[in-house]
Amino acid sequence: SGGGLADAGVDAPPEQELESSFRSPVATGKYVWAANPDSGRVALIDATSYDVKIAEAGYGPTYLAAIPDASSNSAIVLNVKSHDATLFRVASDGTFSQKTLKTHTAANAWAVSPGGKWAIAWTDASALSSADPTEGFQDVTVIDLSPGKESSKILSVGYRPARLGFAKDETRAFAVTEPGISVITLDGAGPTVSALVKVTDDPLETPASRDVTLTPDGAWALVRRDGSASVSFVSLASGARTDLPLSGNVTDLDLSEDGLRAVAVVRDTSEVFVLPVPGAASDPTSIEKKTVSGEFFGSVALSTDASVALLYTNALANDHLTILNLLAGPEFLTHRTVALKAPVSAVFPAPDAKHAIVLQKTLAGSSKAGAFSVVSTAAQLSPKILGTDAAPNAVAIQPAPKSEHALVSVRDDAKKVFGVYRIKLSSQQVDFTKLASPPLATGIVGAAGKGYVAQLHPEGRITFIDFANGEVRTLTGFELGAKVVE
Repeated sequence: SGGGLADAGVDAPPEQELESSFRSPVATGKYVWAANPDSGRVALIDATSYDVKIAEAGYGPTYLAAIPDASSNSAIVLNVKSHDATLFRVASDGTFSQKTLKTHTAANAWAVSPGGKWAIAWTDASALSSADPTEGFQDVTVIDLSPGKESSKILSVGYRPARLGFAKDETRAFAVTEPGISVITLDGAGPTVSALVKVTDDPLETPASRDVTLTPDGAWALVRRDGSASVSFVSLASGARTDLPLSGNVTDLDLSEDGLRAVAVVRDTSEVFVLPVPGAASDPTSIEKKTVSGEFFGSVALSTDASVALLYTNALANDHLTILNLLAGPEFLTHRTVALKAPVSAVFPAPDAKHAIVLQKTLAGSSKAGAFSVVSTAAQLSPKILGTDAAPNAVAIQPAPKSEHALVSVRDDAKKVFGVYRIKLSSQQVDFTKLASPPLATGIVGAAGKGYVAQLHPEGRITFIDFANGEVRTLTGFELGAKVVE
């Protein structure tokens, strides 16, 4: 149980970024899309009627992405064995269409532009085991999703891409790679790689130590390095770089969704820095600092609107969560800390910034396999703390404007304990539903007011939970084109 470690000079290991390992399955509108690599099919499930459509994809459909599209529900899947992608569209009248586009080999990840005009298939080396050092995975496939003009083009970017992003106006894309940021121009005659923006002057810098975040307008990259006290602002237009030294090694950096504010954490000094973007680059005096004496934290989770920052550590067993108010006004940079009785491993702020779900580990002597807490980040209420019989493995929270419900799934294959907790955030009411098979991923179907848990089952299994009335429906066997509703 935490606190006070900062003063003791504890030499802790690095913080772990656990958030990215929790991935929701793909939902668009009232539909859920599920891919089966073994059968070569994609199932389209209507979360309101539980009707199922089955579509043939390519060979080994594996990696799905939702496409933002005002006129249809659209998704795209990477077929890993046929080295192509299948684009699916369901029009408002229910008409179903699909198109197959060539991709490069070994693609295993998607980046989709904000308006759904472009998708880029790329290869995330961190998801591969023991990749050969000569494998740079430099190929990316840029896909134009314009209806009636769909096409794909394979381009080469820098060695080992780690992240891809788009400018908000969809005229450029950016690949964060080991040599720097490859700029892809999208508004010309065809997609081209137009520049390489360097993020360091040190040719021997270890790329794995860098954490590069792109602003949504495509104007700036923010760079944090392990063991460095500086945050770098890099102009993606000019390549100019400004290094802003803080008080010690920066252990985490989070950017608001609108890209106008970044929050940096210095674990050694228990300090938080709020950096206006891009203002801090030209005026370092605009950076606000807050010291939280007696607390030990090295990670930050920022709410979508950047009104609250949640500070914690998972480098050591520590049950403290510090809630820092970032709203302008007299309460700006005020904080409170709650003890959650079990070590924090990951924190998920609700999109409306009023609550958070905290996933936790258990200490020696506990009979529980894991734990999670429901924390009110707006009102000063006691957190709801629950021990679980299997470790939590995924979280899904309803989107804003009102994030009223959340799901936490738990899984223990050895003990065959599988289930999902339905949480009403405002009242902290928690209900448990036992699942028949291991949960793979958890998500929300916003248009249907439901949550769902996709499960490991040879013929397909998915459980829907109605947030309005608590009704639980499980579909099994939709992979066979027939469904059993339990």
